[in-house]
Amino acid sequence: MGHGLNAAAMMGQLRTAVHTMAALDIPPAQLLRNLDDLAHRLGDHYLATCLYAVYDPVAGELLISSAGHLPPVLVRAETGRSELIDVPGGALIGLGGVAFGTARVPVSPGDRLVLCTDGLVEERGEDIGTGLAALCESAAHPAASMDAACDTIIRTLAVSTAGESGGRKDDIALLMARLNGMPPEDMAAWQLEPTTATVRRARRLVDGQLARWGAAGAGRHHPVAVSEVVSNAVRHAGGRPVELRLVRADTLLCEVSDADHTLPVLREAGPEEECGRGLRLVSRLAHRWGASPSGAGKVVWFEQELPPGARSGTGSG
Repeated sequence: MGHGLNAAAMMGQLRTAVHTMAALDIPPAQLLRNLDDLAHRLGDHYLATCLYAVYDPVAGELLISSAGHLPPVLVRAETGRSELIDVPGGALIGLGGVAFGTARVPVSPGDRLVLCTDGLVEERGEDIGTGLAALCESAAHPAASMDAACDTIIRTLAVSTAGESGGRKDDIALLMARLNGMPPEDMAAWQLEPTTATVRRARRLVDGQLARWGAAGAGRHHPVAVSEVVSNAVRHAGGRPVELRLVRADTLLCEVSDADHTLPVLREAGPEEECGRGLRLVSRLAHRWGASPSGAGKVVWFEQELPPGARSGTGSG
């Protein structure tokens, strides 16, 4: 809220906090709750609106939470029509002690999500509903590219208002994202029983799937990384099944889920310890790795590079 150096410094702190929490895969409503607590501790004048969305291309859905921000617009690829997404209302970040809700929105490949600040749709003396209606109408116009679609919105809602008042005085930010989805042929998942033979079977399954994707031998380190994350999941599964999932995009994503809620921590194992070296190996061999809480427990994942011919959209072997 506000303008000038203080407002910019406040936004820098809140932005850093959001980026940090986003990397931990914190659910949208909980992330806003944490951000609100932080802003409230920083001072009484730390107020901001926030709209936070998570897109799951596998499930085909958006999870969206709002803290006093304008609702986003969803443009449906199938019909070309646009709609305002009804997100449960939440008070501004910094007021403290306010509950935040989450909207779960099913989406299809090709849909577009449009988000903006109120400077784009709000004009003094006019109902903000008029600006939101204009946003929906302009967002639905067909365009040759995402850049052209954004230009159309800016021209319609911002430039066209220039008159005696000189146009809009508030800052304007516009973000548009195309939701491309995930083709079924770019995913593979298996339920594994937590037995001593599971690790060996997991390696065979991954090798076979990579061969079908035309990526056999592409990830020479993946057998070790798969072995380590699956071994860890079996150890902490408590007798319950473990899920192994591969996702092929520009990189190869390997996810292993188990029912234990304790997130693994990278540590230095002592010379006499038998455990504690697995994640160290994964961090050395993988392009990226991490661990995230899930409803049933946790997911440990890692990414590895794929050659251009084996990436999504290039066909299967």
